[in-house]
Amino acid sequence: MHRFFAERLDERSAVLPPEEEAHALRVLRLQPGDECQALLEDKLFAAEIAETAPRVVLRLGDELPSTEASVRVTLYQGIPKGEKMDFIAQKCTEAGVERIIPVAFSRCVAKWDGKDAAKKQARFQRIAAEAAKQSGRAVTPEIGLPVSVTKLCQELRDYDLALIPWEEESGNGIRAKWQGQKKVAVVIGPEGGISPQEVEQMRTAGAVPVTLGPRIFRTETAGLAAVISLLTISGDME
Repeated sequence: MHRFFAERLDERSAVLPPEEEAHALRVLRLQPGDECQALLEDKLFAAEIAETAPRVVLRLGDELPSTEASVRVTLYQGIPKGEKMDFIAQKCTEAGVERIIPVAFSRCVAKWDGKDAAKKQARFQRIAAEAAKQSGRAVTPEIGLPVSVTKLCQELRDYDLALIPWEEESGNGIRAKWQGQKKVAVVIGPEGGISPQEVEQMRTAGAVPVTLGPRIFRTETAGLAAVISLLTISGDME
């Protein structure tokens, strides 16, 4: 089923913005009467094409059940090199994260500064929006600007549970630490990992290191593995 971001006209109708309109008409060649879904005001609606000229107008049907996870997960991701953040933004959106916040750990090689940081944020926000649409989510995760480790530690105190998947941890898995908490942070280090000093800073802020098993994940797959593990344990993948 084709899904489109839409803008409300009235209670029972919506219009497609220009980019979505071009995709619907020129690529998909949709016609009046064709069924689709509308992503509108953080909700998902059944819809059909009512008109195609001068604008593509949708006739809205029933609101569809929410696909959002009951556990609200924020991924704090150590800034990775190259295009790895593209993958992280796309796949973790598909998995169900609520927010992705880059973190400037001491072992980060890549740097986001000034205008470059804003451009990257906008790019990753677009990737997340497309991934949300593809995966049937009505809510697009927020992609934040980079924060320092000090700022990260301040924010971790606001969560019901903060997990640090760390290769040096053993014996404590996500299943042992998740006890029904609804607001959870997952902290992933960059390619060089998180230093013991930074782990200790986060421990002081209430975070707990956990293991993802005996195998070592790359930075671009560790967050995805942790999020899917947590949402599987919580029942959100059923």
